[in-house]
Amino acid sequence: MKSKAFKRKYVVRLLLVTLIFCLIPLLAYARPAKEITRLAGDPSLESLKEYYRIPNFRLAGEYDPDDEKSFEFGGKGGVTLESLGQEPLRTAYIAVGTPEKDENGKIINAVVINSFYSGDSGNMYNFWYEGQPGNGFCQGGVVGPGKLIDTDKYYVIFLDALGLWGASKPSDGLGMKFPKYSYFDMIQANYLLLRDKLGVGKIKLATGVSMGGTQSYIWGILHPDYVEAIMPIGGSTATDSANPVAMWLFQLMTAAMKSDPVWKETQGDYYHLPKEQHPNKGMMFGWSVLGHTGFEFNFRSSQPWKDVQKDVFYWHPEGDQSASLVGKAADYDVCDLLYRNIVGDNHNVNDLLGRIKAKTLVIHVKSDQWLLYSLAEEAAKKIKDAQLIGIDNPLAHYAVFPAPNLVADEIRNFIREPLPVTHMKKPGVEKGDPAKSFWRDQVTYPFEVKYASARDSQFAEWEVAYMDEYVGNESAPRTLVIIHGKGACAGHYGYVMQKGLENGLRVIALDIPHYGKSSPGNVGKSPARTLEDMREVFYDILVNQIGVKKAVYFGHSLGGLFCLGYALNYPDAVEKLVLEAPAGLEEYPQNLDVGTDTPLPIFNPSYAHDYKKWEEVWEPLGMLKGEFAKTEADILNFYYFKKKNPKTGKVESSKSGYFKKDTEYARFLTDTRIHIIDGNPDEYKQHIIAFIRDVYSMCIELRREDPDSIYKRLGKIEAPMFVAFGADEPFIPGTPLNGLEDLEKDILHPFYAKMAGAGHSPIIKVYPDVAHFIHTDIPEEYAKDVMDFILTGKVGGEIMDYSDIPVESGAGAKKPEKAEKKEKSGKKANIKILSK
Repeated sequence: MKSKAFKRKYVVRLLLVTLIFCLIPLLAYARPAKEITRLAGDPSLESLKEYYRIPNFRLAGEYDPDDEKSFEFGGKGGVTLESLGQEPLRTAYIAVGTPEKDENGKIINAVVINSFYSGDSGNMYNFWYEGQPGNGFCQGGVVGPGKLIDTDKYYVIFLDALGLWGASKPSDGLGMKFPKYSYFDMIQANYLLLRDKLGVGKIKLATGVSMGGTQSYIWGILHPDYVEAIMPIGGSTATDSANPVAMWLFQLMTAAMKSDPVWKETQGDYYHLPKEQHPNKGMMFGWSVLGHTGFEFNFRSSQPWKDVQKDVFYWHPEGDQSASLVGKAADYDVCDLLYRNIVGDNHNVNDLLGRIKAKTLVIHVKSDQWLLYSLAEEAAKKIKDAQLIGIDNPLAHYAVFPAPNLVADEIRNFIREPLPVTHMKKPGVEKGDPAKSFWRDQVTYPFEVKYASARDSQFAEWEVAYMDEYVGNESAPRTLVIIHGKGACAGHYGYVMQKGLENGLRVIALDIPHYGKSSPGNVGKSPARTLEDMREVFYDILVNQIGVKKAVYFGHSLGGLFCLGYALNYPDAVEKLVLEAPAGLEEYPQNLDVGTDTPLPIFNPSYAHDYKKWEEVWEPLGMLKGEFAKTEADILNFYYFKKKNPKTGKVESSKSGYFKKDTEYARFLTDTRIHIIDGNPDEYKQHIIAFIRDVYSMCIELRREDPDSIYKRLGKIEAPMFVAFGADEPFIPGTPLNGLEDLEKDILHPFYAKMAGAGHSPIIKVYPDVAHFIHTDIPEEYAKDVMDFILTGKVGGEIMDYSDIPVESGAGAKKPEKAEKKEKSGKKANIKILSK
């Protein structure tokens, strides 16, 4: 028995000894031995770093992005460090925050922050993590509890990059025999760290500054389904010959480092010498070359020479000369930085940018003298739906570090997780039934409808239907109010509502009396109401009853004019204006020659509250009769830019219409117009009268003869304004009424001149292949632009640049001669066109 026990004890001991010997290499790999250069850019933060070894990783091989399996452990045909007598490849990181895991235990809320050219995870931690000394240069912390990158919400991983500090690097001992690694190697090594060591199943955001921004692009290229969003800050997609400025700069730096006598003598084989005998002069020279163009020249010129000369290289410095370069020579190794430059010399992924699926926000300093802004613009154009933000800052390239705090609102908007909107209904329309209320019983809006009543200054009481939704948890959220266009209804703007809710806004969309679900409660009331009456009613409901003291107002077509007048009446209630193909940016004559004996006073405001008089004046135009006579086929043709040839009977394309694309909400509005024909007769009659009469309601506020017209007072509106039109806009300008013909020259140029002259330049965007209903033709793109403007004050894409247009000074400024001439030519009008 003793013999068996002894044998068992012996076997156990033998196994333990064997296990210990097996673990010794792993323990050694976990914390690397002392190298020629430090393991951390900031020694005080070295204790935060963790290390990971990747056996048999192939460096300097070929990558086929279409075949992920082929480069799982490095590029095809690459060299392993083990084959060169080194330990397996090492990488390093600092992780903070709160990991969130899926049902398989994989982390799904990781934010990756890549290292810059000369830095590591600790350097980025020092710059960006809340409470660190580097926050001062960055104008505050970026990462931390409650910060822009919130560690209560995200698991944040600061990464070292292959080739420097805590990652494997030439100064580990191989020097110039180290494999010529690439940016692909950098990313793939850290991908394995995230996947195999940390258990990251999905990257929410990959970002970084300078070379860290460059790596962000590579994350999106190599692992398009692993990364949800990338945010390159001051990165580059090419630093080879396609970017001559960058290539020149870094090759000049390389030449400076190689000018050191020690380098010339050893050709890079100097690790047998003490660190103080390395090519340190060359290192100082190289850093001086790099620093020469790091800041804007005007900024550099403003600094005292006694400060500047600390960054200037001298072979034999005196006093403070080269003072800032001495520390760099002590900290860095020439071979390490030469390899960094070689990586750049061979870097060009411009042809691969189309692979990126991740949501992309490119941030770049406009005055960057290393990595030019124009090249960032070109890169952003090659990535689907990428956004680009340019920063003006005298720090030039070095402004990448404070960049997140300089454009915090834009970044917050970019990384915001959409709030769930689970109670939204599919809009729908039943076939009209005259025995039912068409709007209340047969039309479904995307959200629950509420009702309120208010009186206008004429003492008429109006019932208003509205949707009021919010899915967030703030006590006083930002509010978006939507005012629909002529002939439309609040339910038609469901997609804009949804995006507003997802972005944390409270959204209120109202039906103007006589339209939509406001129609049934106002049947029998006189159609002779003005837009000013409706503004009074809406102000009472929104501000006094609901309690929305200030909001962003969105107006489409007639709703745009409504909002312009509302902002003039109640400036304290309007935070911003979003205007989609707005009426209100032109004027009309009060009297119009339509071929009758005398011109008709069709826009005379004296009968604004006299429906019979309006009907009498407008009857010769035949517009009411024509609208009542429209059939389903007529409506379908017109709504979708078609017309019936009166001679051949064939349906042909038309230059006028509503929808370029048959989207969900385009079909919804079409169906309401078709099915109301057979619906409740009172609601049908009311709808058609309002549709025609509101041409009058709009134009009486925009008369050329009126010295106090809304158009003449536009410059008084101080609220920031985003104005959007489709390039194929069919109704503006109102050529039959005023003779104006060109949207840009006759509408947008004078409007911009008026607003810029008052000091309130608007953002103007014109969308190609889009007509009057932008929110239905391109629902996603337009809704995103609307949200960007509301949340950040900026809009992506091609913005109209009218900065060279002479501005209008004062309310009495003379109109452009060309526009004035066209207005005079518009005295005779084609009423068929007017009936649009």
